[in-house]
Parts: sequence; structure tokens; C-alpha cells
Amino acid sequence: MTMSDHHRHHHKHHKHHKHHKQHKQHKHHKHQQALDSLYAIGNVLTIKVTMPQTDWDAVRTEQPAGGVCNFEWTGDSRYTWRKATSVEISGTSFPAQTMFTDVGVKKKSFCGSINSDKPCLHIDFGKFSKANLPLIEALIGSRYLTLNNTIQDPSYIRQPLGYKLLAMAGLPNSRCNFARVFVNGTLIGQGVPGVNSPGIFVNAEPVMPRYIERNFNGNMNGNLYELEHGDDLVSARLPFMEPEAFSKFNNKADLQFADNHIAANGLVGANQMLDLDQFIKVYAMEFFLKHWDGYSNNTNNTYIYNDVDAVTAPGVNNVKFKWILWGIDQIFQPNRHFKMATRGLIANLVRSDPARLAQLINQIRTYRETVFSRETQQTLLKPMIDQMEALLVGFGVPNAVSQIATVRQQLRLAESAGYLCAGLPGTSAVYILKDDTSECLHASNAEIPATTPKPCFEVIHRPLADNNDDSDLWRFNDLGTGKSVTSQAYGRFLHASNTLVTGEGHKYLYTCAANNIDHAEEFWIVPFDTPDQFTFGGYFKLASVGTNLRATYGSDTTPESGGPRVYQDLDPNGSNLYLY
Repeated sequence: MTMSDHHRHHHKHHKHHKHHKQHKQHKHHKHQQALDSLYAIGNVLTIKVTMPQTDWDAVRTEQPAGGVCNFEWTGDSRYTWRKATSVEISGTSFPAQTMFTDVGVKKKSFCGSINSDKPCLHIDFGKFSKANLPLIEALIGSRYLTLNNTIQDPSYIRQPLGYKLLAMAGLPNSRCNFARVFVNGTLIGQGVPGVNSPGIFVNAEPVMPRYIERNFNGNMNGNLYELEHGDDLVSARLPFMEPEAFSKFNNKADLQFADNHIAANGLVGANQMLDLDQFIKVYAMEFFLKHWDGYSNNTNNTYIYNDVDAVTAPGVNNVKFKWILWGIDQIFQPNRHFKMATRGLIANLVRSDPARLAQLINQIRTYRETVFSRETQQTLLKPMIDQMEALLVGFGVPNAVSQIATVRQQLRLAESAGYLCAGLPGTSAVYILKDDTSECLHASNAEIPATTPKPCFEVIHRPLADNNDDSDLWRFNDLGTGKSVTSQAYGRFLHASNTLVTGEGHKYLYTCAANNIDHAEEFWIVPFDTPDQFTFGGYFKLASVGTNLRATYGSDTTPESGGPRVYQDLDPNGSNLYLY
């Protein structure tokens, strides 16, 4: 064959190859579109599993190989795939009702969410029947479903909300919605005492090929590892960390190289082995989500993906790990702190380095201004939560409204933690809310009698309408050794009087024109339940520099405004407040 023949032959082959690649990309695009439809938050799935009752009981009651909560397990899968006779899937808007036979079903979760009455489940439509594969992929875009029982989240919204926040933060995220799941005609857990919401599951996109393709710009040539409690980028954990099945190589050479390189070179090595800017974004989001069961605080619920074209014998330029958060059903718990934790090796290296710590705090500030800003919460997140609440109330989830109200408050509180950690609002006006009621500080226009020559106006608290009424919003500016607090509606200053006393004997808080006599208009924001500079409750007390008393949301109503008064009281009685 002459050179030109060879070249022509190669060229023809190349054209064919290009066409094949375009065809593949088109197919993958169609798969992603189908998955978008499948996981749309308003699209409630119905999944009907049929299998011999003894087989279902075996799935349901199976105990994990190695035992419950055994994070030292080095064997294969902890659970057994069993064959369902059929699985029928449909959604309120997508897909149309379709039945598949010989489908794989397997129990999931070996620790916190383990349950035999309402087990978490993996479904693999192609496990026992290759004939199902083209059909299920054409229908919904993937062969896999993961159904979480959500027994650790009585609100049912923490996963879909948390993944939405991660998406808004520009980080890898799972698509997520709700499913009603039946086995042999019965909602899973129906009639069993103590089962919360039989049959109601969160359908969370698993970290599988379509997930990698969507979150890593189409790069399917890396290696993926799961970090379970105790796992980290240290060689001692290498035996416990196996590459996921679709990784390019299974020799763990990239992970081993990274472990050794970081051990030898610390933060400099970490910066070469992973995308450290991406990690710092993850770290900032773990802070905001109170993700105590994640990487930084518990080296758990994390995947790492080597986002390169992986090679068998990697060097420094063949390793670039990125972090994936998964298993976020315990975020936004009221009894936890917003925390820059350091149990994870990389978190510890970042927080111990002044420049990287500054970058982390900057990232927290950026997310506070964008993902967690009041505007984002009102325009994007509140409608999503309202939509989820309506669905969950429809499903009959017990106490859905009050459980979701807790998450709503924690979301607002996250913004406050961002302010306390990374700097108070500059130009933006904020609500000042009370911890347990979320009532807001309100500048009334009711004048306090006998306060001539300068008129003074009552300050009360009232329910949060969340409609950005200027009389409920306040601006902070530097003043003396503290901050001035100015009404957005009237431009009047919050004033802590040392002389004027309410009928109940408390020193007044009121608004008036600027009159900073005896530091009466200077306030300190004193963080409350904040053990150290890395750990925040999100709450503070508003302390007068002049009187050293605290703003207190009382119950005595003012005759002029008709609302309950906010006055000054001693520190223990002062209200715990937060910014929103």
C-alpha cells in the first residue's frame, strides 16, 4: 500500500470515527435530556416492583457483609442483587408507564439509614437482562435508580434542596426528586408500626456514568473512588478504597501516587494532586450546609474523581482529583454548628495555611452573596421549597410543614453564619430576626410621647413577611468602636437610651435622627454559641456600646404602635438574633 493509499484509508476511517463520535455525543445528549425530565422536582415517580415475597423479604432483611457500620470492610459489595420478576416505572409527567422484566434489586445503606421495614434500594434494569439496556436507556437515560428511605430527614427536602444548592455553587451534584415505591402492590413499609411515610422515597441520581459525564464536562476517562467514614488521601486507607466499576483503571495507581505525594509534600503536594480551588468551594459548602457527616468533619459521604485521561503509571501531571458530595440527608440540622472542620486531611491542610484559609473565607463570602443571599432565597429557593412542601403534604408525610419550616429557618440562618464568618453586610439592608420565632425588628412610625426636642419612634418586632418592606430592613455602618444600625425606611438611627425607661422598667431602644451621645448609637454584634473562629451558631446578641445592655424582643405592647416592644435588657435575657 502506497503512503497515499494508507493515508486515504486512514482518512476514511477517521471520517467514520468522527461520525461515530458525533452519533455517540447525540445519544448521550438525549440520555441527559431524558434524565432531566425524569428527575424534574415536580415529576413524581411511581415504581412498582413485583417479585416472589420470599425474595423481597431476603432483600429487605439482608444484613450487610462485614456487619452494620463496619467501615473497615474490604470485601466486595455488602449486599446481594436479587431478581425482580418485573419493575414498572412511570412519572406524573415522565416517563409513560413502562414495564421491564428481570430487573436487579439490592438493598443499600449499611449504617445510618439501614432499615428492614423501609430499606434504601438500588435498582439496575440491566443487571440480569442485557435486553433491557437499550430500552431503559432510551426511556430514562440510565439503567440505574437509587431510592433513599430518608429516615434521617423527616422533612424529606434536605437532599433535593442540598443538591440544588451545590448546583448553584458550581459543584458536582445529583439530580433529585420524589418517588412512590410499591412492592407486590403495597407501599414499602405500609402497615408496619413506626415507619415514617410508607413508600415515599427520595430518588437521588447515583454517581454513575451519566452523572460523571454531566458533572465533568464529558470526561469519562478518569477513576472514581468512594470515601466512607475514616477513608482519606492517606496510604493507610488504600486497602479500604476500591475504584468504582466504570473507572478507567482499577490498579489504584493514581490514588496511591496522590497519597504518597501529599504525605511527602503537604499542601504543595495537595495542590498538585487535586483541584484545590474546587476543594475549597466544597469546603465552603460543607460549612454552609452544616454537613457534619461529610468530608471535612467526618471523612464520609464523599467521592473523589480523578478528572484527567487516566494512565496506568501516573506521574504528577496525571492526577487531578475533584470532590463529589453525596449522602446529604443530614444537612441543616438545628443542633449542629456551621463549621470549618479539619478531620479531613485536605481540610486540615487548607485551614492551617493562612493564604488558603483566606481563600476559604473569601469563598464563604462569595457564596453568602450569591447562593445564600436573601434575593436568591426569595426568588429561587422559596418557590422550590413551596413546591416540594405541596407534594409532601399531598403524600401525607407527617408534620411536613413544621419539619420543612425548620429547614427554611436553617437556610436563612446559613446566610447569617456567612455574615458572622466573612464580614457584615456592607451596603445591603438586612432583616434582624429572633432565633426561635424568626420575628423581625421593625421600625415603627409611632412616636414615643414626651421625647422632645427630638422625636423618637418605637421599635417593635413582628412576624417575618419576607416581602422586603423597608421598615423591617436595617443597614450596618462603622461607627466609633462598633456599628450604627439605620432604618432602611426612615434613615433614622437605632438608639439605646440610658435614661428613658418603658412602663415595665426597661431602658428604651428607639429610632431617631443621628444623636450618638454617650455612644448610644454604637452597637456590637456579639456572636452567640460560637466556640471559636471556625465554628458558628449563626446567632448573635446586639449589644449597646453605651449601656452594655442587649436588644430584647419583649412581650409588652406599646400603646402607640400596638406591637410587642424591643427594649434593652441584661445579657442573659437578651435575644439571640440572626441576619437575613
